[in-house]
Amino acid sequence: MPDDRHDEGSGRLPFDEGGNDDLFVWDGLRPPSRPAGLPPRRRDRYAAAGDEGAARPRRAAPARRVDDEWADWLDPGEGAPRGAPAAGDGPGGPFGADALGHVPERRRARRRRLSAGAVLAAMLIGFFVAGLFDAKAIETAVKGKPLGTARSIQLALLKPMVVLGGALQLDRPAEALNAMLGRGEAAHHSIAEVKDKVKPKWPRKITRKDPLRLYIIGDSMAQVFGSSLENLAEETHFIKAKLDYKVSSGLSRPDFFDWPQRIIDQIVEFDPDATAVLFGANDGQSVLYKGKVLAVGSKAWQEVYARRVGKAMDILTRGGRRAYWAGNPIMRDPGYRERISMMDHIYEAEAKKHPGVFYISTWALFANEKGSYSEYLPDANGDPVLMRAPDGIHLTRAGGDRMAQATLDVIEKDWGIPQQP
Repeated sequence: MPDDRHDEGSGRLPFDEGGNDDLFVWDGLRPPSRPAGLPPRRRDRYAAAGDEGAARPRRAAPARRVDDEWADWLDPGEGAPRGAPAAGDGPGGPFGADALGHVPERRRARRRRLSAGAVLAAMLIGFFVAGLFDAKAIETAVKGKPLGTARSIQLALLKPMVVLGGALQLDRPAEALNAMLGRGEAAHHSIAEVKDKVKPKWPRKITRKDPLRLYIIGDSMAQVFGSSLENLAEETHFIKAKLDYKVSSGLSRPDFFDWPQRIIDQIVEFDPDATAVLFGANDGQSVLYKGKVLAVGSKAWQEVYARRVGKAMDILTRGGRRAYWAGNPIMRDPGYRERISMMDHIYEAEAKKHPGVFYISTWALFANEKGSYSEYLPDANGDPVLMRAPDGIHLTRAGGDRMAQATLDVIEKDWGIPQQP
């Protein structure tokens, strides 16, 4: 069945039909020749095909001269398409929307600009008001960004919102919701509460009734690795595991997330026997230390970072606890790979200084036979399996399982846990 809808850009004149065709279409290149005399009466758009005399009753349109119609076709007005119906002849008839005639383009553009400006103003006001209700959370997220001008400007712009939100107590609903969901900041414990036990945690016999309590911590890399380790550990029925990771966190920026305090709180509350650790993905950035910004990789930076790593190891091993510090795997980007390698060496060196800390290298575990980065690596059957995420940093589930199994092997051997077949 022929489609009688107007096709924009085709040159088809809406509502007009020829005497011999179902649809009368101009070629779009030239108008029809001007008639010498009066043109044939324009067929009513509602008339049935082939019945030019029959038309549905409608209000009479104002009489228009031939010259007026011809002029409308030649120059229908700025912004109107050639061949478009004259004002009053468009959809709705002479009393429809077009009956008012041609609206000057300047006035229409002005109305559009005013409307867009009003919408933008409303959006900005909405964002500002919404920001007041959770300004503290936004500020915390911005604080986690790398040190620099952009971060300083954003914090300066957020400061009035934080102050105003606090003064108006607009942050109370967000705090109440976080507390209800268990995401609020509870009272912290002190290092004095992590006391040395009369009987050290290690060594002891691990049984199903008295399983090993394993705490798993880290940054975004620990999300997949940690969940894999948690699952594999629980499957042994000799280990009770708890995963605790924080995206965009690390040990180089305690101003964003204080991991030493977090470790103290969890040692007191969860009382783990051992902890599996994976940090470094976000630590390769400049740090603020005693009012000075230390460039990542500099000698001063490495000394400060090593002290922070050592502090975490001191807390984790109090009371005869054990810590299993996994190094990061090889990374795809050469520059990022160099920073990760530097931090892996710091972890290994600090582990040697702290009894009860085991460093587990995973660099070669994720390199191919040439020692290079590879997304696919052979599994136990020799079949290639995707191990890395598209960003060249994070792990797939198969990659997380591979790193977790290597870590679990060390834990089971150290605690004398029977290894599963």
